[in-house]
Amino acid sequence: MFSLLDRAYDSIYQVIRGLKTVAKHSFRLPTTKEYPDQMPPVPPHFRGRLALNVNPETNEHLCISCRQCERVCPDKCIEITAHKSPITNKLELIDFKIDHGLCMFCGLCTEVCPTDCIINTNDFEMSDYTRESLVYDIRKLTLTQAESSHYFASKEIALPKPKPVKAAAPAAAAKPAAPAAAAKPAAPAPEVKTEVKTDAKPEIAKASEAKTEAKTDAKPETAKASEAKDPETKAETAKASEAKDPETKPETVKASEAKDPETKAETVKATEPKTEAKASEAKSETAKTPETKDNEAKTEVKAEAKDESSSNTENK
Repeated sequence: MFSLLDRAYDSIYQVIRGLKTVAKHSFRLPTTKEYPDQMPPVPPHFRGRLALNVNPETNEHLCISCRQCERVCPDKCIEITAHKSPITNKLELIDFKIDHGLCMFCGLCTEVCPTDCIINTNDFEMSDYTRESLVYDIRKLTLTQAESSHYFASKEIALPKPKPVKAAAPAAAAKPAAPAAAAKPAAPAPEVKTEVKTDAKPEIAKASEAKTEAKTDAKPETAKASEAKDPETKAETAKASEAKDPETKPETVKASEAKDPETKAETVKATEPKTEAKASEAKSETAKTPETKDNEAKTEVKAEAKDESSSNTENK
């Protein structure tokens, strides 16, 4: 009995508490908002949709194609396409794709970006009908100049440093120098050089002729000295051969006598032609006079002089 009364009292008390809260809020302004018409306030460092910044002052794209965001992404949802410019020899961005269907909005890509190009925006309305439409290319990702300036201010991002301007060439200094150079007359230096070369050629030819004459004069002297030595050497060799022949002949005769009569006749026949050939050679060597030897030496000297003169003309 008492338990039923306690339960009834508790239930009535809870109903009264509820009616009390309703009575309090019935005379206050509403705390809820109609979401599509009224957007809730979002903190500046909210990690929403990824986007690419531009320079708020010059409207230049800040991406330098370093691919650090592509390497650090744990989901591998970033794809960068770039090529090296033949003019500047630097990487130029062609396309930048992010698959928001794979992205988990960790913010690692925004932390490693050296130029603060990729950021997390405050946009969180990305619902769509297909997965392919969640892949954003560079056209969808790039913010306008006004949007970039807003995020630079709200996220307290430092403005990019201006690029150094190359100094222009001093064209004004080059213009007066050109007329002054045109006013100077051309120096006839090449003509002097050609005259010197033409004068030097005969001197070189004379020097080469003198060398060839000196060589031809020196060669007959050497030929005469060799001719003077040749008769002496030839006579000595002839005497030595004659001295050896008498000693060898008795030995061969004794050896042939010890053999059969038939072998004796064969050895005698074989030795006769050899002795006759030796005698004819000795006669031909003694028959040569000094005059014939001089003529042979002169012909050799003339042939050598002709060969040297032809080689000199080819070198010229």
